[in-house]
Amino acid sequence: MISTPRRRLLRTGPLLLASALGLPIRAEPQPVTLIVGEALDQNGKVQALRPWQQQLFAYLEAELGVKFQLRMYPWARAERNARNGAGLVFGLPKNSDRLRDLHYSEPVASNTLWIVTRSDATFPFESLADLKGKTVGAVHGYGYGEEFEQSRNKLFRVEDDIPSRTIRLRRLLLKRVDAVLLFQPDWQNAAEVQAELRAFAAPLARELQLPPGLTLSVLPRPVQAENQQYFAISKGKDAGLIDRINAALAKQQKRASLSRPPRAS
Repeated sequence: MISTPRRRLLRTGPLLLASALGLPIRAEPQPVTLIVGEALDQNGKVQALRPWQQQLFAYLEAELGVKFQLRMYPWARAERNARNGAGLVFGLPKNSDRLRDLHYSEPVASNTLWIVTRSDATFPFESLADLKGKTVGAVHGYGYGEEFEQSRNKLFRVEDDIPSRTIRLRRLLLKRVDAVLLFQPDWQNAAEVQAELRAFAAPLARELQLPPGLTLSVLPRPVQAENQQYFAISKGKDAGLIDRINAALAKQQKRASLSRPPRAS
């Protein structure tokens, strides 16, 4: 067994040598717990992060000198843990209650909230009033804005479900709900979202032996546009982390703007 002093020398020896030779010394990345709301597949297993999330988190790790320790939970538990100071959380929407406990970053990304229906059961939509009397599928523990929450189970009925796109759309195809709320990246328009969902739902429709041609439709007007996503942390646990994240994000945006070709006049 290696003695304690020798183990300490084995750890510090390379650092002492690098210092003596005038080489840069790289500090070990600081561990930071990162809480993210989970998404599930049709079997109830937690899905991996989306590629753009992986790229974002990898950039911040390199820029901040940290190592994210990922923790994925249902949204209700993710919020509870973040507010109790268990770590940094990503993707938790702002509301007046959360702002009392959490320090939020500048916006990181944004998405759009769409209404999805069966193709044979579309309806005009201009405002939440058009959902009167309908049953809407939502993700348990996730917030859809103060206006929606105030109307929940009053103007319309909400069926909260697990965060599995397959299971939620299956319930829609089976007429268990009249519509499903679905977030998509803000760079997609209604036609693009609809094409993606129809391709996704084709195997489901065959499995359920639905009539030929029956598929999904995306209503052209979204419930919310530019729904912004943030990092947030308990105000008592911040220690400047949010400010460092903001600086790193601003640096990334500046690089992106410099790399864009100038617009033709």
